[in-house]
Amino acid sequence: MQDYDTRYNQGNGGGFVSGLLFGAAVGAALGVIFAPRAGTDTRRQIAESGKNLREGALRTYEQAREGANSAVSKARTAYDRGREAFDRTRRDVENTVSDAADQASDTLSSGGAYPRA
Repeated sequence: MQDYDTRYNQGNGGGFVSGLLFGAAVGAALGVIFAPRAGTDTRRQIAESGKNLREGALRTYEQAREGANSAVSKARTAYDRGREAFDRTRRDVENTVSDAADQASDTLSSGGAYPRA
């Protein structure tokens, strides 16, 4: 639980990277639009900015997907461990109760539990 709290509070930087990429793309697009260039150059730069934005978005998506897959894998592992521990404990309790019941039955059938008057 402490690992989750630590990761949650520190974050993995994905939001920062996404914001940085988005801000860079918007800044580049505005710079291209307002810069004094020929139409052909402006269109080429806009196309390059779009391509860079797309590549950045794909990288961010892949990072998020990998993080989600990792979290799901860890959750499955934790669930499996918890389930195994529960099953082990349940079997131990069943055995203990069964042994105690057998012992009580043996004691009562031999008449040894209570003194006779």
